[in-house]
Amino acid sequence: MRESGRTRSGQQRGQTLVIFALVLSLFLVWMIALVADVGTLYVAYDRFDNAALLAAQAGASAVDTGQLYQGNLRLDAGQARLFCEQSLTGAGVQGSCDQTTSTLVVADIREAVQLPVTLLGQSAVVHIRHAAKPAYGTGVGTVTT
Repeated sequence: MRESGRTRSGQQRGQTLVIFALVLSLFLVWMIALVADVGTLYVAYDRFDNAALLAAQAGASAVDTGQLYQGNLRLDAGQARLFCEQSLTGAGVQGSCDQTTSTLVVADIREAVQLPVTLLGQSAVVHIRHAAKPAYGTGVGTVTT
């Protein structure tokens, strides 16, 4: 009788190990999926951030020369918007430069990023906005985020 009791406890000891191994493997697969999604978002954010910054700076380079010779550091708003949008198009991102004025260029990018693993959803939206003021000679321009 004792031998049959030992056989049962010997068989049941392995069950905990098997369950632990299954749970741990599922956890590791979930962590790999999470790292893949977060890595993709990080790369996309960096790409869009650089594109928005360069677009704002490109727009801020469209100084109105007529106003500059009169001592005013102003932008040609139409030219600034055009330079900003051309920079976004050249970077291959969709965005807008609609809030451009004679003193400020704003590049706005809002784009959905397809995630490789649908753990957090199929896509995530990345929104970046950069603004820049004109700079020429001793006039100091600034870039804001």
